[in-house]
Parts: sequence; C-alpha cells; structure tokens
Amino acid sequence: MKVEIKICGINSKESAIASHGAKYIGFVFCKESPRFVEPDFVKRIIPHLSKNQKKVGLFVNAKINLIKKVTLDLGLDMIQLHGDEDIEFIKNLKVLTNRKIIKAIPVRTIQDVKISEEFKNFCDMILFDTKTNTQFGGTGTSFDWKLLKNFKISKKWMVAGGLNINNIKEALETTKPDIVDISSGVEKERGIKCEKKIRDFINYVREL
Repeated sequence: MKVEIKICGINSKESAIASHGAKYIGFVFCKESPRFVEPDFVKRIIPHLSKNQKKVGLFVNAKINLIKKVTLDLGLDMIQLHGDEDIEFIKNLKVLTNRKIIKAIPVRTIQDVKISEEFKNFCDMILFDTKTNTQFGGTGTSFDWKLLKNFKISKKWMVAGGLNINNIKEALETTKPDIVDISSGVEKERGIKCEKKIRDFINYVREL
C-alpha cells in the first residue's frame, strides 16, 4: 500500500530528525494550538530536515500578509489552511506566495465531504480532518472513515484526525488516500512529540 506520510506539529530538533522518512513536515503557526511554534524557532529546526522533505505551514484564519511573510521568510513549500478561508482568499494567497495550497475540510457528515468539490479547482490538495466545535485539527479523535469510501478526486488528498499506529491500517484500507497526516498519534503528551512513536509509525506504514 503506497501512501505518503505527513507528520504535523513538529516543534523540536529531535522530532524533526525522527521524522526523516515522512515526505511532509508540518509546522503549526496558530497560537491557540499546543503545537504552536514561532517562525524564528522553525528557522533553527529546518536544517535538521532531510533535503527532499516538504515544509508545510499550518495557519488558521490568519491575515494573508502574515501567511505571506512567514512562508517567504522560511521558504515553506506548501501552505495548509485550517480555518474558514474561502476561495477568494485562496486565489489571492496563491498569487502572493506562488506556493501550493492544502485546504482542510472538517468532516462529520457526507455533506462535509462534498464541500471539497467547491475547493478542488483552487487548491493543490484537500485534507479531511475531524470536525469538532472547538478545535481546528490536532483533536486526537477520528471521524467515520466510511464517509470517504470510494472518494475520488483528480488531485492528491490526505486523511487526518485521530490516526495512530493501531488504527492506521484500517484507515488506509477504508479510505485509500494519497497521504496520511498524523499529529497527536505520535505524541507522548499533548503538544509534545515522541521520537520513538514517530519512527515506529513511519516504519509501520512503509511496511503496509
């Protein structure tokens, strides 16, 4: 089962090194998140990534000029939007940054999945995550993966939300995404990554 891996919420040199083997590395620039990291600190983490890894910046309802500044200052490869950003915002951001855009779609029902139709022509990737009333991602809870059974789209898409080494096989078999995105499932406590869990998860998924 060939699937790419994204480790999100990287906020230390050690977790960055442990994430070698994942194609995408996510940095959270949302201050409300326990995984928030300052851009200046990310500059010190980036040298510890492998050269072929894609750097992804996660933003939630941030001002467009802030996203542009952080993206260009850090040389991010992709921008992940996890808030209420609309199509007009996405189009303007692409012009300003010339970066690939990932749009997160929070899922609770099949109607939520269908929202991806609105964004697919304006984003480079779609990410399906668990919908909650209080959090934008990193919830540690899963949604009903069967909602994505037989889902097809012309672009790469990823699944997130409560994934861990114990349920990833079922998640992959049910949804068949291009990319899996894990955050809380490789932590030792909320917001703190566990290097062993990261390595074990990457090795396990590679062997599936």
